Amino acid sequence: MDSLAALLSNIPPAAAYAVLAAAIIGESILLVGAFIPTLVLMLTAGALARTGSLNLCGVIAVAAGAVMIGDALGHRTGRLLGRRLRTAKLGRRIPASAWHRAETLMNKRAGQTLLIFRFIPVMRTVAPHMAGVTGLTYRRIAPYSALGSVAWACVESGAGYTAAFSLQHVT
Repeated sequence: MDSLAALLSNIPPAAAYAVLAAAIIGESILLVGAFIPTLVLMLTAGALARTGSLNLCGVIAVAAGAVMIGDALGHRTGRLLGRRLRTAKLGRRIPASAWHRAETLMNKRAGQTLLIFRFIPVMRTVAPHMAGVTGLTYRRIAPYSALGSVAWACVESGAGYTAAFSLQHVT
């Protein structure tokens, strides 16, 4: 995390915000959440906000906006690919009962699912895609995406901000 913090603190703030947004959008639409350390980036950005290198409200706004863009693009991807996701090589490895449970959950509680899954790695990436696959309109999940994105951005960057504050008092 020190090298990541050094990288973000050694580039101009505008570039740091762009890196943060690109990583979050990449996690959301590319289904590579395990390879993009958004938690580390958010904690680092929060810590940098505490040191004055970045603005905490800016970090939250950029992250929340990126999540909403990522959710919209993920939903769109799921909508376009639809059932082909099931029949693809990876999709065939998932049991039919799991697909059915996911569809049932999305049809009954799509918004709440999206909101809760925002805090669960991998699931936060898959949920908007599944909403699109099941044919839900983005309008139905958009309010939950907005609420979840702001809450997630506040919690993760706030944790980094608080940790940096606490660390300053320890040293």
